[in-house]
Amino acid sequence: MRAQALASFVAMVLAASASMISGSAKAAAIEAAEAATKPPLNVSIFVSTRNDVCYDRGDVAAIRHFAQVEADRINAQGGIAGHKLNVRILDDNRDPKKSIVNVRDALTDPDTIGMIGLSSSDRSKAVFDAVGKEIKQKNIPFLSAMSVNSIFADYPNVFSMRASQDNERLPVLAQFVRRTGFQRPAFIGLRDTLFSTTLADGLNRIMSAYLVADHRLASKDEKADPADFPAVIEDLKIKNPDLVFLAIGNDRNGEFIAQLKAAGLSPAILLTGRINSVSTDISRDYTGTLYELVWDRLPGLYNARLMRRMAGQPPEDWVFLGGKIGIAPGWANGECKERAASLASDPLSDENLRAIGIGTQYADMLGLIAAAARTAPREIEVKDLRSHILEQLTKTYAAGRNVYQGQFENWSFDPRARTATRTPFLVQLAPGMGRTQLAPLQFARLKNENLRSIGTQYMDIDLIRVFSVDDNAKTFQAEFYVSMRDDGQENSIDLIEFANAAINPQTNDRQITVRTLATGEKSDAYPDGMKIYYVSGRFLFQPQLSTYPFDTQRFAINIRPKRGDKPFIVQPPPMDLRDTAVDADGWEPQSQYVGYDEDFVTTIDAKTHQSSIVPFYKGAFVWVMSRETNDYFLRVVVPLLFIMAVAYVSIFIPLSHFEAIVTIQVTALLSAVALYLSLPAIDSDATTLSDRIFLFAYLSVTVMIAISVLRINPLFEARPKALMALTATHVVLIPLLALAMAVFVQRASLGLG
Repeated sequence: MRAQALASFVAMVLAASASMISGSAKAAAIEAAEAATKPPLNVSIFVSTRNDVCYDRGDVAAIRHFAQVEADRINAQGGIAGHKLNVRILDDNRDPKKSIVNVRDALTDPDTIGMIGLSSSDRSKAVFDAVGKEIKQKNIPFLSAMSVNSIFADYPNVFSMRASQDNERLPVLAQFVRRTGFQRPAFIGLRDTLFSTTLADGLNRIMSAYLVADHRLASKDEKADPADFPAVIEDLKIKNPDLVFLAIGNDRNGEFIAQLKAAGLSPAILLTGRINSVSTDISRDYTGTLYELVWDRLPGLYNARLMRRMAGQPPEDWVFLGGKIGIAPGWANGECKERAASLASDPLSDENLRAIGIGTQYADMLGLIAAAARTAPREIEVKDLRSHILEQLTKTYAAGRNVYQGQFENWSFDPRARTATRTPFLVQLAPGMGRTQLAPLQFARLKNENLRSIGTQYMDIDLIRVFSVDDNAKTFQAEFYVSMRDDGQENSIDLIEFANAAINPQTNDRQITVRTLATGEKSDAYPDGMKIYYVSGRFLFQPQLSTYPFDTQRFAINIRPKRGDKPFIVQPPPMDLRDTAVDADGWEPQSQYVGYDEDFVTTIDAKTHQSSIVPFYKGAFVWVMSRETNDYFLRVVVPLLFIMAVAYVSIFIPLSHFEAIVTIQVTALLSAVALYLSLPAIDSDATTLSDRIFLFAYLSVTVMIAISVLRINPLFEARPKALMALTATHVVLIPLLALAMAVFVQRASLGLG
């Protein structure tokens, strides 16, 4: 029995020590809500793995990952109406017949509570032609990824997470043409793809008085035949357009532009694909401006919510790009090129961010279904729960009234078209720039369906110094320069609010000081057309202190429009042109980036109870810095090691001097406590790594004291084997635990903990 007690005691020490090393989890991260007493509900997600591209683009892997993470989060909060949520991933491999089979499979499942995905317009049309009747009858919420809303216009239960061709893309294009002064636009696209033909028909409908040419080419694998380009270019020579809408497939954009340039034509071109599909050898010498519409991956800007999620996590956990697809035709004909290893491992590469963007959108749709079901009675039938979710999507999350704040984006839907209200950004590649940037004019949709013009603020913040960082007050002092492009209009720092500047409680004013260095006028000292300001002040931040003092923190300067009638979105210079030198007292700069997020002003009419939202963009210039730890090692870690070493060697004093042994060990324990109390107090809701280091030291010394006491206990003195076990525990186990803790601390100091 006593041997069992000793074994239990040792096991308790090991368990407690392991708990200290791995960190204590908060009681709130506890078990998932109710264990499944009800049958699980299913959400089917439709994906399309591609084998025609050179490398796996990672979007399917990202969808699988983020959807499962979101499902786990939902289940941890109680699931959906008390049911566990299961995610089913159905892959059609871009085969329309398999798409039909997958959708039919989801429809026949009585526990299906929602469907997400189905992106290709042509495959989507095939699905709705084949099983459209069942889709409508089952009334299952279907959050598709279609951008041509005519496909699902007659299906009240079908929505789209994509922006509508008719409601978002075409109105923005029309306003873009009207406000930028283009007079002679032309369209060149494909006649055999639904996306291209609906775009052409829409342009003809809204720009019939402007469109000077409409060429629809035959396609193969959704790409134009370059042999058709010369005839089109000859016609363009006659029509002389000043803007060309180009929808011939990403892989053909560069070749068409090259032939256009060779013919001596250089109109502005708005691509339906990405500007980076055109090689730099071609775009560099083209004298016309290239435009594109984008919804994410803005030049020089990152999704602020995504960057906050990535902070402090291993970069490899956010890489979804796959390997080479050997059967892709491009490897046989030479179109595919070897990819740099650095690109495949960079989580912020354009390709990987594309995959993350798709995966997080699907995850947000899963969260939206759960949020819409949250107000349903817990005993509701599956059929009625589907109807409840659809009602919430139509009313609660209607555009202009309310939004679902997803983990990564805000979502609302046009109540008539049932498409996501996601107004695109205009990106341009101006001649001679060599880099893309936001166009000067952007748009946002208001509740009355009108487009509101939003200016692009070309600006930079050059951080000079960070000091007086206060973890408890959650503030830091900063000095920096603000440089802004003077566009000839009312444009100054007076239009910018530093949203996280600390408030002076006596005056209710922001604790910042601004000094003007350059007004934008012609100057011998400063660049012409640039307004430059020196700003100093105290700013708020949100420290994450679980790994203190080996932590890495985000220091941000958050900006937003000060006036409601002067909204803007920030466009910073490219990262490789920005100044990275920062004087940070006690901190080591690691990286910097500029993030953007969409926010909104919510109002509720107290009389009619009608809610409305007014969207606007906000930016964040962020510097990621790690805390310098030399001082902590010298003041804490080294003394603590000496304290534990003194307590440890006391075991080798003969038991005849028991009082000396215990005196040394108790003194060591009190010294560790005194050392802890002498440190600056950190106001943190979570246990910090520093706290865990001291708790480990307390535990180790306490175990030594307990072993010393047990060694003179009569019950153990008469049992040599028990005494040997106690001595071995002290001599061997304590150093092993200390070594494990040292390794853990060392990894934490390197950001690997």
